[in-house]
Amino acid sequence: MRNEIVVALVMFLISIGGSVATRNDKKWSVFFLFLASVAGSLAAGMGIRFREIVEGPFGFLDSMLCVCCASVLVATLDRSGAFSFLFDRICGIKNRTLKAFAVLLFIALPAMLTGFASSSLLTTGQLVKKGCYKGADSRKMHLVVCVGAFIGVILPPTCIPAMIAANGAGSVLPTPYAGFFLPLLAAGLPAFIVYALVNRKELSSVESGEKADSKGALPSLIVLTVTCIAVIIDGVFSNILYLGGNTLVFFIASLIVIGASRGFGSIKSTYETVSDGVMNAVVPMAIVFALGSFIEVSSMTGVRGLYSLWILPYDVVPVMLVLMAAALVIGYFLSTPIPAFLITYAVFPIGWLANTVTVTGLAMALAVVALITRNGGIVNCRENSLKSSDVLKEVWLPVALVLAVGVIFVIFGDSMTFLIR
Repeated sequence: MRNEIVVALVMFLISIGGSVATRNDKKWSVFFLFLASVAGSLAAGMGIRFREIVEGPFGFLDSMLCVCCASVLVATLDRSGAFSFLFDRICGIKNRTLKAFAVLLFIALPAMLTGFASSSLLTTGQLVKKGCYKGADSRKMHLVVCVGAFIGVILPPTCIPAMIAANGAGSVLPTPYAGFFLPLLAAGLPAFIVYALVNRKELSSVESGEKADSKGALPSLIVLTVTCIAVIIDGVFSNILYLGGNTLVFFIASLIVIGASRGFGSIKSTYETVSDGVMNAVVPMAIVFALGSFIEVSSMTGVRGLYSLWILPYDVVPVMLVLMAAALVIGYFLSTPIPAFLITYAVFPIGWLANTVTVTGLAMALAVVALITRNGGIVNCRENSLKSSDVLKEVWLPVALVLAVGVIFVIFGDSMTFLIR
């Protein structure tokens, strides 16, 4: 048996074993990915290669700085009362359809900024669930909030699945993550529109509780508005104006919110708010960094070269579609690590023809995995007494729409360059 196959088996089995043993607990994914990286290096007879294990995460450093700063911004906005103030105004909308769209966008907003779903689930999602009309099905509303967070992950400006996929073409695309704004908007908008219309009753029936204090919230809401405008301008005109992946925008916005809120009353409160923002992003960032080590070691040990040898006789598009399908099946049972690896390698055969439309299409499979994973997805079936089959019945429509766009992007990405900026 070839040494590369042995190395791949060792790394995959450790990652798979970790997922099974921990029932897809994301916190443990970091440990088992790093363990698999070390084991792969040892299995190849190269010892513990600290260089590759550390170098891999650096490919994601600039993107994760953006995620971290966005998470701090979301935490400061939440603490300032901006989200409560905004939710109170949204609940006052009389038109049911318009209100449904506004509520779904409100749920998705934190995930749109940070790129990970728990950002919405911990902030705007909680406000919406508390605002459920009396007699509402709490499980149904929980699923609506989770799907809203999932759609938020896909919508621009920040999308961790796209960041992961882009790493596979890191030496081809001009930057690790740039120019994804319009492709992500096109990928997420159909699911957003259809889901808001289908669930108009639930979304339009939420009611605000206590009136939010507008003294500190209103200035923070203005900061959020300006930030979103700056992000949109950067996303649409990224070939002209590059703001460092929005890291600087999010950082400055966080400082202004803290200042407008007068430090939330004390230095301690400011520290706790910023710390909460960083800690909320720790698990998503750590998983991405660990995946970077896993990918780098697999490249160093020849696993990637063997993979390339195997796919060379076949057309690129069918290879990518097969890997997307494999990622979905494996991800349903084993969570995100192995699918993330497959999606990253699915980008590899694009070569110098890589573009952000095709990469976004591949990333949609990884985004869907995070929602549908059995006993460990965004919905978190174990804590809500929901069966995986019940979850799939409720979320199949947005999942189908997102995957349909993803497949179209993969097949026709080369002719959809009008989405690239």
